[in-house]
Amino acid sequence: MHFDSADYFFFLLVAQIFYWSMRQFRVVRLLGLIALGCAFYGTLAPPGDTGRQIRYVVLMVGAATIDYWAANQIAKSTDARVRKAWLVTSIVVNMSLLGTFKYWNFALGSVRDGARLFGHDLHVPLHELALPVGISFYTFETMSYTLDVYRGHVKPAKSLLDFVLFISFFPKLVAGPIVRAADFLPQIAGTPTLRGRQVSEGLFLIGTGLVKKVIFANYIGVNLVDRVFRSPDLFTTAETVVGLYAFTLQMFCDFSGYTDLARGSAKLFGLELNENFDRPYMATSIAEFWRRWHMTLSTWLRDYLYYPLGGSKVGGARAYFNLWLTMFLIGLWHGAKWTFVLYGTLQGLAMVAHRFWTRRAGAKSADGRAMTALKIFVTMQFVVFTRILFRADDFANAGDVSARLFVGTFTMANVPNQVWLALGVGFAAHYTPRSWYATAREEFCAMHPVAQGLATALVFAITSIAATPDIVPFIYENF
Repeated sequence: MHFDSADYFFFLLVAQIFYWSMRQFRVVRLLGLIALGCAFYGTLAPPGDTGRQIRYVVLMVGAATIDYWAANQIAKSTDARVRKAWLVTSIVVNMSLLGTFKYWNFALGSVRDGARLFGHDLHVPLHELALPVGISFYTFETMSYTLDVYRGHVKPAKSLLDFVLFISFFPKLVAGPIVRAADFLPQIAGTPTLRGRQVSEGLFLIGTGLVKKVIFANYIGVNLVDRVFRSPDLFTTAETVVGLYAFTLQMFCDFSGYTDLARGSAKLFGLELNENFDRPYMATSIAEFWRRWHMTLSTWLRDYLYYPLGGSKVGGARAYFNLWLTMFLIGLWHGAKWTFVLYGTLQGLAMVAHRFWTRRAGAKSADGRAMTALKIFVTMQFVVFTRILFRADDFANAGDVSARLFVGTFTMANVPNQVWLALGVGFAAHYTPRSWYATAREEFCAMHPVAQGLATALVFAITSIAATPDIVPFIYENF
């Protein structure tokens, strides 16, 4: 069940009817929403694979239960050694889940391949466990909870039901945003209330999310990006460049579209989720880009890795290493492939270079429009071309695509006119002033509820007509 499907919106409607009819019965309401979250999560396993559906749910609920128990023990104890032991237990459990399901085969397979380079044939115990959808998101949420309880930044959840709902709340379960307990748990503490403004904003976000995903991301992906990476030899240099820019727009529309749908769905329950994007392709440096792109991941690693390592306060080479390591892990977080290892390495080196350059240049006056535009352009080129590694299946595929950039052919017969239109409108919308988006949202919220409903229905109709024949999963569901 995907966010851009009719099944999801029927599911969302059923969840709404149940949730608000049970608003006075807290335990029933929480249990029902947890059950709905588990049911939604189970649908993401292959159809008919009941065993995997059950494993997905048990793994998620089990991880949540362990962290809930560990945090309670941390909060109750006054012995520093006991508190630290429970914290370590939580971290080890979560990292073991990620290591087993996401990185085990990659690590041992790399050892095996390395041994073969030196003429040794090692037998390594690879497993066939499928990667649970969204495991990178919910393990980060559960880990941040125990860390925050340990630091005294948040009080333990009032009950296991509260905490399991925090993890299993279906709008954010699969691909975030990565939410922290301190932001979510207070919202479910009392009897829920729903304001008309929240409904309006929720419908607006759902509408924008659908347009981003269906009209832009899916169409551009199917009609150009997938073709360029599947058969790069069929495309000219110019077409390959356009394909890379198309993937950059596809990634933004796909992931930010998911976030819009998640945040809009949550608002219909009277709940607020974090924003995850702030016009990232307007960044004037790679550091600013990562402050604008997947913000909940960037801030998570900043708060729970970069700062604890000493951040920039340690100075010297250690500060540069901390910065590089954080960005390297952002790359590795996305997937257990050597292409992601190199992707993260390049992001880290770019951040190190930026820090070195800005510290050497020192304070200076604000840039003019021309210099700002140049910085945006240069940053964008780095983002676009390093994402070859993000999209490619392996180094061979990345090499084939990269090679097309140097063949010197410039016809563009393989780029359909509709793709040009989608690219033009998509990038133009991204670079419009923020005030335009805010004005559109305010105008929608000011409309009569019937008019809002009709406008939302029109978006549903248009996106249904424009939808690709096959389901196109969200890119970040793979992480």
